[in-house]
Amino acid sequence: MYIHRFLTISIICTITGHAQYYSSKTSSQLLHEIEKLQNTARVLYVAAHPDDENTRLITWLNNSQKATVAYLSLTRGEGGQNLIGPELEDALGVIRTHELLKAREIDGGLQFFTRARDFGYSKSMEESLRLWNEDSILKDVVLIIRKFKPDIIINRFPPDTRAGHGHHAASAYLAIKAFDLAADPEYEPEMASKYGVWQAARLFWNTSTWWIKDLDTTQVSNGKLLKIEIGDYYPYLGAETGELAAYSRSQHKSQGFGIPASRGVYSEYLQLERGLPAYKDPFENIQTSYSRWGCPALDKQVKAIALTFNHDRPNLSIYKLNEFKKAAQQCVPEPYLSELIRKIDDLIWQCSGVYAEAAANKSSGTEGDTLQLTFQMFNRIGEMVFINSIETTDSTYKINRLLQPKQSFTLKIPQRILRSYSQPFWLKNPEKYLYLSDEQNIGRSIDEPLFLPITVDLEGAKIIKNLPVIFRNNDRVKGEIIEEVNVFPQITGATDVDVLYRVFDNTFHLTLGIEIHRKIDTTYLLISKEDDVDIQPAIHPLISLQEGEIKELSIRGNIEKNQIASIKFFYYSEHDSIELMSYKKISHDHIGKKVFFKPITVQIFSVENEKVKPLKIGYISGSGDDIKSILKNTGFHVEDIQLQNVTAEDLKKYDAIVCGIRSYNTSPVLAKEHQKLLEYTKNGGTFIVLYQTNGSDLKVKNIGPYPFTIGRGRVTEEDATPTIIIPNHKVLKYPYEITKDDLTSWHQEIGLYFAENISSHYETPLAWADTNEQPQSGGLIIGKYGEGVFVYTGLSFFRQLPAGNAGAFKLFINILHLNQ
Repeated sequence: MYIHRFLTISIICTITGHAQYYSSKTSSQLLHEIEKLQNTARVLYVAAHPDDENTRLITWLNNSQKATVAYLSLTRGEGGQNLIGPELEDALGVIRTHELLKAREIDGGLQFFTRARDFGYSKSMEESLRLWNEDSILKDVVLIIRKFKPDIIINRFPPDTRAGHGHHAASAYLAIKAFDLAADPEYEPEMASKYGVWQAARLFWNTSTWWIKDLDTTQVSNGKLLKIEIGDYYPYLGAETGELAAYSRSQHKSQGFGIPASRGVYSEYLQLERGLPAYKDPFENIQTSYSRWGCPALDKQVKAIALTFNHDRPNLSIYKLNEFKKAAQQCVPEPYLSELIRKIDDLIWQCSGVYAEAAANKSSGTEGDTLQLTFQMFNRIGEMVFINSIETTDSTYKINRLLQPKQSFTLKIPQRILRSYSQPFWLKNPEKYLYLSDEQNIGRSIDEPLFLPITVDLEGAKIIKNLPVIFRNNDRVKGEIIEEVNVFPQITGATDVDVLYRVFDNTFHLTLGIEIHRKIDTTYLLISKEDDVDIQPAIHPLISLQEGEIKELSIRGNIEKNQIASIKFFYYSEHDSIELMSYKKISHDHIGKKVFFKPITVQIFSVENEKVKPLKIGYISGSGDDIKSILKNTGFHVEDIQLQNVTAEDLKKYDAIVCGIRSYNTSPVLAKEHQKLLEYTKNGGTFIVLYQTNGSDLKVKNIGPYPFTIGRGRVTEEDATPTIIIPNHKVLKYPYEITKDDLTSWHQEIGLYFAENISSHYETPLAWADTNEQPQSGGLIIGKYGEGVFVYTGLSFFRQLPAGNAGAFKLFINILHLNQ
């Protein structure tokens, strides 16, 4: 049942976001899918993150070998960076989950996950397994293997330091252990009893010359190493392996992984790590036909469906597909049968040419609301299309209506919402390194949307179709946009800040916006605070508010000096205290619109210091960070700078100029206008460049006035040991006195892309070291240039300041004051 449900979800999400050009597959695509029914083989590809997968091999296995292939990503990639917007952590995990699903739509694969959270770069497999709790994630991998039952498992990485990332190595190590344990009835016996044990035939490492330099000269076909020539052309799809693989990989836009389409033949290598030798073919001596279950007649039956397929009248294949389904039900075991039936039913639906939808009158509702749905169904080519019934949450509508060719049917239907708000299941119980989730959710990608079940008879084949409930919209540029209907809490809120640093005084002002998603008569809002915070009033009545109404509440208070506090919000509904949630909207063209919810917490830090000056700061935005807004909310005067519209003379008004993260990777303007910034520095300004990457997209080779290069160095441990190299350096003394306590217990990491090959004109006052490593001093380099100061920092201020790291905040303020 698990496989059937999961795969239904993966198909549903293809229709969300921007509308597809066509509402059904083409005839050639349908024939391609029918031919894939002839192969029962399953492959599980295993790695650590979204974008780790080899889309070329997945494409080839799906479309050339016609196997069923799933990619198991241990994490959802929430610990990475984001090239397309400001979203990080949970929001980035939502983006990267849907980027993976878009990639799988193109290369044809399925998508699984474990409960592991991406906590950022890890230098060792041991650290990754310790923080995740090895036993927990190993159990997840074994569970997915026992449910999916792959014939072949393929690791992307080796289980050692060559993997280049602790998460990468851990993914291979866990898959190797799970390969054996999944077949052991003594391992998790209750799970084994429920899902059965499973022994995959082989486990390969998808190696390459990246890891083994002499790989091309290594003897192949010796049973231990396979060389596969990949580069087939698929006439049914109008593309070849390298093209589909590139389109798939280019969905990982948040990581900047767009690549050009490639054509021709490429070599892929599979090194045997466990299981049976393979001399010529990864599926060698593995039964991939229906004969594996003693059903040879099914092989002939499905082959005949493909041979007699009519491109002009695909509906003529429905009878044969239905007969094939009936025969399979007598022979094929679970979980294969549920997945096979799902595929057959989808093919029957697509071959019929029927179109149906359930469009709601609004894009969102709350639990208990009733949506007004417009159900429409069109018989576009079928001979016999019969609508039996429609099942709502409250009623069953017996339709019993025959639709003739070219005929349509429309019905207005009320549908009551019986589920809680649309929170991704993995975010309902998040911990620091794991998502707490029920067994039934392990492996799943996303939640089911709201849907309307209908029962139809398509030329003799009875199909139960879960129509996702959609909301139609139109954009004059993009055209029709189809969105999922989301479920909201009764009330949501949003503060204008999530974190406040009080520098110039200890008073604060917040604005809390309340949005009503369901009419309320009387309730009130309670502000929960700590003893070090005084807020008046702490209770706000909410009376007679209508659906859609937005109300702003002004919250003022003060915090005791040198204290840290947090504020939370609750509202009362029918005598229950409910924590107020904010909703986060994510909207990118390639994945459409997504939403998730977070409890509202405002952190307030009193770091008052009379030496801090209300500086005027110019900010050049990069790929997205919250530092600019945090500085504004602190009380600094911050302005966006468009370099092409100002002169070097204009820049003199700023006490400091900050270039945001990856700005030199994303802004072509900086390449043309860079000299203005160096001239500003020479004339007495403080020019601060936050981390940049060292890839081919770096627009300016020499960012600073003196030479240095951007390396790959990083310090990843939150409690990495700090070293103060220049104790009396101004950056550690003014306006704040920086201690070692300020330099440790950071959020997720210390920093990344540290400077290397540093000119002697720069000073490096600080260093950090991960366990068993030498201190790295390239995280903060400071150089006098003329009358001013140039700073490059790989320290992850973009994570620290929004996370409420007071020590990192004080260090950043000191950097801004370097030339004061």
